[in-house]
Amino acid sequence: MTTPTLSRRTILEASAAVPILGLASAASKAAEISGSETVSVTPFEIDLPSAQLDDILNRVRNVNWPVSPQTPDPWQYGASLAAMKDLQDYWLNEYDWREQEAKLNKYPHFKANIVGYDIHFVHVKGSGKNPQPIILTHGWPGSYIEFLRTVDRLAHPEKYGVPEEAAFDVVIPSLPGFAYSSKPERPMSQKLMSRILDRLMVEGLGYDRYIAQGGDFGAGISVGMTAESQHCAAANINLVLGVGSQPQNEEERAAQRQWDRVYNTEGAYQHIQRTKPLSLSYGFSDSPMACAAWLMEKYRTWSGIPNDNPWSIYPKSQVMNIIMTYVTTNSLGTSTWMYTGANGGEDDVLPARREAVEKPYVGVTHFPSELVFWPESYAERVYNLLSWTDLPAGGHFGAFEQPIIFAREMRDFSRLVRGRGI
Repeated sequence: MTTPTLSRRTILEASAAVPILGLASAASKAAEISGSETVSVTPFEIDLPSAQLDDILNRVRNVNWPVSPQTPDPWQYGASLAAMKDLQDYWLNEYDWREQEAKLNKYPHFKANIVGYDIHFVHVKGSGKNPQPIILTHGWPGSYIEFLRTVDRLAHPEKYGVPEEAAFDVVIPSLPGFAYSSKPERPMSQKLMSRILDRLMVEGLGYDRYIAQGGDFGAGISVGMTAESQHCAAANINLVLGVGSQPQNEEERAAQRQWDRVYNTEGAYQHIQRTKPLSLSYGFSDSPMACAAWLMEKYRTWSGIPNDNPWSIYPKSQVMNIIMTYVTTNSLGTSTWMYTGANGGEDDVLPARREAVEKPYVGVTHFPSELVFWPESYAERVYNLLSWTDLPAGGHFGAFEQPIIFAREMRDFSRLVRGRGI
């Protein structure tokens, strides 16, 4: 990561002048530093060294397999050994990174430098005269690749029998610590990520008004954008969690009980990633198969998968593209910092544009196989709720699992936001 031109030290130096300048002058000085930042945007292309690819294949070929408990459910204690050996065979004998790299590079990739962080993103311009700008933000274990299956339907709906007036300008960033974006020096808060992505949309790409969408951590980041920026009209989210809130009815009490069950049976990853993420990183950095196992177990458990077969909904090559992106950028370790950063961080590196709106405009897209989801009554209480849609299929990785349904939902949400004049 390059040294941020607007660092915490810079802000603190401005604040240190309080005894002389007074509080108002010090705040003004910090705002001047923020406002003078220019967001540079440059094209980017994925081009991995052949030596790195050879080394990865050697590590995959020579993996030291663990001993697996003999149980009826091969996934009971983590990633199935048989499934991982099947993935190894595909990785070595069928998967072609260079072919996939060329396909990924057909999308317009860029990097924007925002307060010293290089933010990787894909930017696809939509059809027609007035496409709706939208930023799609992943969570953990997420990737910009999750949204590529739906991009063309969003940007060019006329190709799928939908009027081009429904088109979007689509922006898909990689969060700091993920893929080709900078790795932060320490865990970063969702609030700071929200502010960075808002700067990308406004100063970097020139959008005065846009909408945001996200699931998992991307949901919180998207809500943060619409709460703190007058440029973000509304957010659509596909995860609603009310952990720690006081339940107001039986539906909310049931959601809390479900959270407790899921946390007890599936939450070990969350606890270690929030407390000791570095210990995991030694395995991730050294073993491509360790990365693959950590990711595959989540894709299998958190998705709406018929017949317990991930490949019935996911193209194997695209899941491998996500795995390879984590492996080749050594970013699975830093991606887990999201769980530590969620508890706070250096928000003052980039001030908010405005005092956060208490109840921002939000629409909810509910994929039924999400393991935990708070009910509509909770969303109505904490958001200015524009819409709530219960969908027929899909899980945690909604856009990746159900790209056609996802595109339709985004068009409906955009039409609602514009129709309400928000």
